[in-house]
Amino acid sequence: MRRPRRHALALALSLAAIGAVEAAETAVPTGPLPRTVVPTLVQLELKIDPKQAGFSGVTRIQADIAEATDTVWMHGRGLKIAKASATVGKRTIPLTASEADPSGVLRLVSATPLPAGKASFDIAFEAPYGQLQGAYKVSPDGRAYVMTQMEPLGARTAFPGFDEPSFKQPWDITLIVPQDATAVANTLEGTATPLAGGWKKVTFARTPALPSYLVAFAVGPWEIVDGPAIAPNGPRTAPIRLRGVAAAGQGSKMKYTLANTPAIVTALEDYFGSPYPFDKLDNLAAPDFWAGAMENPGLIAYRDSLMFPDETSAVGRRQSFWGTSAHELAHQWFGDLVTMKWWDDLWLNEGFATWMGNKIHGQLQPQAHTDRGLLEGAIGAMGADSLASTRRIHEAIRDYRDIESAFDGITYQKGGATLAMFERYIGEDKFRDGIRNYLSTHARGNATSADLIAALAAQSDDPEGVSKAFFSFIDQPGVPYLAVDVDCSGKVPALSITQQRYRPIGSTAGADGSWGVPMTIRYADGTTVREQKALVHDRQARVELTQATRCPTWVMPNGYGAGYYRFALVPKWQAALNTAFASLDEREQRMAADSIVAAYGAGSLKPADLLAALPRFASAEVRQTATAGMGATGWMSEYLVADHKARDAFHAKVAAIYRPRLDALGLAPKAGEPDDDALLRSSLVQLFAIRLKDAKVRAELGRLGRQVLGLDGDGQLHADAAPRDLRDTALVVALQEGGVPAFDAAEKHFRASQDAVTRSELLSAMGATGAPALDERARALVFEQGLLRRNEIFPVIGGQAANPAGRAALRGWIDSHFADLEARLAPAGAALVGMYAAGMCSEAEAAELEAKFSPRMANVEGGPREIEQTVEGIRLCAAQVQARKGLPLDIARR
Repeated sequence: MRRPRRHALALALSLAAIGAVEAAETAVPTGPLPRTVVPTLVQLELKIDPKQAGFSGVTRIQADIAEATDTVWMHGRGLKIAKASATVGKRTIPLTASEADPSGVLRLVSATPLPAGKASFDIAFEAPYGQLQGAYKVSPDGRAYVMTQMEPLGARTAFPGFDEPSFKQPWDITLIVPQDATAVANTLEGTATPLAGGWKKVTFARTPALPSYLVAFAVGPWEIVDGPAIAPNGPRTAPIRLRGVAAAGQGSKMKYTLANTPAIVTALEDYFGSPYPFDKLDNLAAPDFWAGAMENPGLIAYRDSLMFPDETSAVGRRQSFWGTSAHELAHQWFGDLVTMKWWDDLWLNEGFATWMGNKIHGQLQPQAHTDRGLLEGAIGAMGADSLASTRRIHEAIRDYRDIESAFDGITYQKGGATLAMFERYIGEDKFRDGIRNYLSTHARGNATSADLIAALAAQSDDPEGVSKAFFSFIDQPGVPYLAVDVDCSGKVPALSITQQRYRPIGSTAGADGSWGVPMTIRYADGTTVREQKALVHDRQARVELTQATRCPTWVMPNGYGAGYYRFALVPKWQAALNTAFASLDEREQRMAADSIVAAYGAGSLKPADLLAALPRFASAEVRQTATAGMGATGWMSEYLVADHKARDAFHAKVAAIYRPRLDALGLAPKAGEPDDDALLRSSLVQLFAIRLKDAKVRAELGRLGRQVLGLDGDGQLHADAAPRDLRDTALVVALQEGGVPAFDAAEKHFRASQDAVTRSELLSAMGATGAPALDERARALVFEQGLLRRNEIFPVIGGQAANPAGRAALRGWIDSHFADLEARLAPAGAALVGMYAAGMCSEAEAAELEAKFSPRMANVEGGPREIEQTVEGIRLCAAQVQARKGLPLDIARR
């Protein structure tokens, strides 16, 4: 009896094993594709007429087949495959194509196995235009233009292929377009051959090895303007052709940005010690674009407002050009020349470009103080990184829904701040040498976090320790929180340091966690300020201040604000640091302010304690420190103040803190004033005019806004009637005060304008009136055919989310139109969660949002994480309210 059973069991196990193998072979790869077939060259021919509803094309992919297979996995989403075949030797084998997964996995099946070796795949297809992704159409002036946004998953909607970063090969791009159309792509144009029927065939030089998400082209009545050639530099002996590409009639607006692009390229070449990696550079000013910009090699796409500033533009606009362009050009090396292998290493692209872009921008424009901006971004990222549901810098990407979630502050700002922190610890020159070695080793290929960290750590005095520390920051979530005391009982003063994870009130995150923290410690040794570096790995550590000759007067545990960590000094030493506030470096002042705000968030300080610190911050020279904690007063006003009378009294107290700074600046810009003065004035004016409802400031801003709208004169738009840095706030006040006539005027000017900045400012004001009837009119603009660009949807409804009285109507509108809105906003539809949740701050609202939006977000790119983090944020808000209910909001100078 036992023997047959053993035979039966063996047969069952055998069949199960065969079934498992077959299942593995047929399972749809929703993550990285198998390496059974690897492309070596893609020849892409597309026939595009922007006036038509879609386009067609043929993709020929030369590839290596590692082992015989009857199934080839590629990507293609929403494509109509007319014909697919594989050619092996002289044999052409038909393939049956089908879309196997909502993410756009394409299954190609052969009736007989394709043998190992060389092969080519030919796929003829038709495709619709996308919605701000893939190949899509824009019509800013009534004429149709086609452009592309392939990252992260747009390429698979434009053509079939291997749409992931690890597949990196050259591309031959050919565009068949109407005779009168302009066509551009990643590389220099080759030939333009007339064809029958009013078409022409435009070929382009073969690209270097690129992943599909960096393929770019544009077709239509684009205007091309020449910029100055980028002169030879270092090992690059030939000039680089530089051009601007804009909608018809808009090219002249690119004079400033084209004139200043060469300096950025040259500075990056000098840093990297290697030439710009591509054969030309076109800057495309996109009339409708979700992102700020996209680093397509040789054809960088920017939101058009970033390409159109000049010397007289608002400070923020000019700085946005410099910062964004430096970021995208840094990508030409980090991301384009060397590419991540998979999306879990997106920070290698974006964190690096954030850090590098700030470095080059600051080098070329010292008045921008970009080191302060990088620090401010890091502090902002700490907010998201304080969530239990936060992601790691190096986060596993399970399927297509996770990729969009990776484009966040953790990747960009935390990634950039981590690089800056280790640069400070290793040393600027050694760090640069590590970067150069990394690029040289992996040029034209792919690399991982481990590759970069190894190259940087090798330049340090402690490669093993630095490597371990670096991984501790990218491979675990959360913000290190260092409790610091000073021990002067021995011969040498020392810091006693205890690590844990920073947790706000109500957090469900565990306190465990230890990092290899590269600290820069600054302290006062008598009249001398000394500094010391330390790499602290243990949860509890003792760091001796080896240069000290006595007990310090004060200690700053995050010297120069260089570290991505928060600290809490024991009360005695916190008081000492507060007393020495004016003696601190400007970045240290900002981190000292953050330590107070963080202690408040963690429940260590009461509201009155935070409010008492604000006057000290407000008097700081640096605007980011002057405004630190300002946002907390807004939160207190909405959630801790009982009624309108109490709110007015609270606002008066807040105004008293910041009025001296505003009075010193004045409401009118001063000739030759620092850029930071203009930006600080803008922040303070917005505080007084919009949140605090200060009568004097509102009167002046309303007057300026009415002049812009022409309400007191000829009815024409006079954009320069208000200072450019204040115009957006002036328009909001004018519409809030002016009712229907002001709204009518703003709408008239909006409909007549094609200027992206003017349109955005008018829309934002129209959406922020606070009047229910006008809110409804503003929302109606979203669905008026052909009126709004898709990146204008959020400006027109964003102000309504900020108005507590208007949120219910906005939520009802989102509920009624959710499917249409999500489709129009794709792939950014997850942003609807935050819009809907604005102002929610209770357990009941968290549960309601989770129940309603979890099904809606289930298959939306970035949706699952967005709903998880938004719900957690609401619950943390509720916990903050519960912990502080009834506490006094006294503001006293201490």
